[in-house]
Amino acid sequence: MVVGTQYRYGGSPKSALAHYQKAAGADGRRPSTTAEGGTVSGCFTKSMGGTTACLGIEGPDDGLLHVEIVADRAGSQWC
Repeated sequence: MVVGTQYRYGGSPKSALAHYQKAAGADGRRPSTTAEGGTVSGCFTKSMGGTTACLGIEGPDDGLLHVEIVADRAGSQWC
């Protein structure tokens, strides 16, 4: 399942990421990690109902910030 939106955002990518890092943490989401143990910028995960939901943030590009949540029971890496 994929749910997403784009909206006008006048700030920097750094400020958008800082906002969503704080909001994601308050919602119990954790930064997504790579196989090497690093983190994936702009991706936060949370276990929900037997699946993992990934919150992804991209941009802003041309003033648009893209935010989406992807849930997949197959365990795929979406971020």
